Amino acid sequence: MLGGENWCIKVDEKVFGPYTTEQMRKYAHEGRLARWSLISPAGGREWREASQETTFSQFFGAKVAQTASPSGPTFGKRDQDGSDAAPRNGRPAKPKEPAKANFVIVFDAAEGAANRLEMTIHSMGQAFRVAENVWSLTCDLTAVGVRNAIAPHLSPRESIFVVDASRGRTSWQNYAPEAHAKISVAYTANVARARAS
Repeated sequence: MLGGENWCIKVDEKVFGPYTTEQMRKYAHEGRLARWSLISPAGGREWREASQETTFSQFFGAKVAQTASPSGPTFGKRDQDGSDAAPRNGRPAKPKEPAKANFVIVFDAAEGAANRLEMTIHSMGQAFRVAENVWSLTCDLTAVGVRNAIAPHLSPRESIFVVDASRGRTSWQNYAPEAHAKISVAYTANVARARAS
């Protein structure tokens, strides 16, 4: 089951987080999170003002208009049509992406972890085991959403690496500092090249 307790904050097109709900409340109390700050559940693609998010509306003394349908986007899921929900500062909307994506999930976990995680992975969409700790998954989550769904079932020493093979995006967790730095450099360089072209 996916939890909605992780949040990201967008400032000048940069995304920060994820943060827990408690951290977000602390930031609001400190004045670091304003009622108009753009937030999204970790792995989500829909950004809204903090005062419009049900979890925080009472904290800012605002009432949330119930605009989303019960079948609308949920934590870590893409919009049904694959597009971003809101325009970005008057910029043209990005091209629509398919709602479902293909993922490769690799985790470095204790023996038998694949059996422990099998139900969680199958609950997200069509999945099959490629090797002991490698899975293929097709679902409507983002790479961060897939990681966040699996991570609670891993110990702090067990790492996970998720590749969104449809869109060339990645997400990872619990890697040693050196490996984390190498992954970050490779990913940042790839994103920079993609934006330049």
